[in-house]
Amino acid sequence: MNVKEINTGALQTFVHYVEATVGFTVFTVYIVITLQTHSAFHRKKAKLWTRAAWPVLLPFVAWRWILEERNRDKQRRKPMTAGDNV
Repeated sequence: MNVKEINTGALQTFVHYVEATVGFTVFTVYIVITLQTHSAFHRKKAKLWTRAAWPVLLPFVAWRWILEERNRDKQRRKPMTAGDNV
């Protein structure tokens, strides 16, 4: 960490260090999620271009998760009838 706040002869500031660190971290997360073949962010066996678009598709995936959870809750709350298998 060669920044002015720590080393008086340095040319960069702590803000530059944070910007670079956050930028590289976000880029690394994007690459890792894109290259995974299964992830919560995309369906199994998705094509590479679909996996690369995961930040754009994330709201739709989140909406799908919400709807699936609501359906699970409805199934759990559904009253049992005589014909239901236990």
